[in-house]
Amino acid sequence: MLNEMSSLSSREIKLIFLNFMSYTFLVYNYSILLVFNSPYISQTLFKGSYVPSLLGVYGLLLIDVIMRVPGAYVLGPISDRYGRKLVTRISSLGSALPLVVVALIPDPSPSLLVLLYMIQGFFTGGLSAGITVVGVEDLPERHRGWFGGSGFAVGGSAYLLASIVFFMIITVIGSSNYTEIGWRIMFLTSLLILPFGLLMPESLRFRRNKERVKSPAKVLISSYKRQFILASTLTAFWASMNALVNVMLPNFLYAVDHLSKVEIGYMSLIYSVIAIISAFMGGELSERIGRKKISMIGGILGILFSPVFILMSISSRSLIPIFVSILAFVSVFGGGGIMSYVNENFPTKIRSTGVSLSWNIGFLVGNFIPLLLTAILYFTSITLFPLVEMITMLILGALISSVSTISHETKGNIEKE
Repeated sequence: MLNEMSSLSSREIKLIFLNFMSYTFLVYNYSILLVFNSPYISQTLFKGSYVPSLLGVYGLLLIDVIMRVPGAYVLGPISDRYGRKLVTRISSLGSALPLVVVALIPDPSPSLLVLLYMIQGFFTGGLSAGITVVGVEDLPERHRGWFGGSGFAVGGSAYLLASIVFFMIITVIGSSNYTEIGWRIMFLTSLLILPFGLLMPESLRFRRNKERVKSPAKVLISSYKRQFILASTLTAFWASMNALVNVMLPNFLYAVDHLSKVEIGYMSLIYSVIAIISAFMGGELSERIGRKKISMIGGILGILFSPVFILMSISSRSLIPIFVSILAFVSVFGGGGIMSYVNENFPTKIRSTGVSLSWNIGFLVGNFIPLLLTAILYFTSITLFPLVEMITMLILGALISSVSTISHETKGNIEKE
């Protein structure tokens, strides 16, 4: 693998770095800032008891993800007509600035928060039309699989980034001041996406392809309906599996295992590292055995390891890092080939439109999971948290395996154009 990496050109290495960092900050900005801080800021932003306030935070996240779909619908075709670089630059600015406003307003009202997250979500949808396409599209076939793993590895890298920023902030201001000022400082770091997004190069494959479609969305629905449905469905199931662990983990550790803020930060670091390794492993294996097979294997692993949630709630604290590692690995391994799979379903002339709509519709479905599970816990009991998580992972694993079975293999499609 190292020898193969050395065969990459300096432009391709730059593209990998900028693409991965831009995508890391995309996830960091739209979800991790809110989710990572949810145990500490939910009752600051939404006055009330813990679970209803948490529902408010997840509601903001859902609004953000809903707005990603119209953002993809509007900005995806622009990317297919005028280039990935233009849309990435515009959307980097549009996705970061609303979060700066959240940080600077002393006591933002719920209606203002909704408006800001609607704007943030719209431009995040556009950002995915560039960031989720340009690297997979432009790299040589041999590197398309492992790099496609970044589609879910960025959940880990964004968590890792959040953990580092969190520890830096509490080191400077103290953990007791985090609820007052620390989270606001963290939200200001959303601006760090700008240098990476603004420096993103244009896709050479896009430049070489001279065919421009007047209405990419119409072509997508009329000629690539089956591919679009399967790409959206598998993205939805893997986004749900990821959210089940990624989004719910801080609150599971807080409410079930009663860990402190610092301990949750350490567990998030463990989750981050394992998720990054797992997603890239899955992506690399998808280049060898196919996107379809690796997704099927990942679904089966989800079924087999779903009882870990129960074990984590009844075992000693010393075992929690092991359980977190298992969940981190299982939640993204089979999804390592999905970003490549989604890209390979569509030709260059409509790829940004097809990918951004499939990806954002999928993550819209996936982000219903935290809201749905939190609502179930609200109307039942927080003590059911481990059981609810286990059953959900079991169901998702079965659905992923089933849909992967009826899907088609896409590896090599881009090179066949």
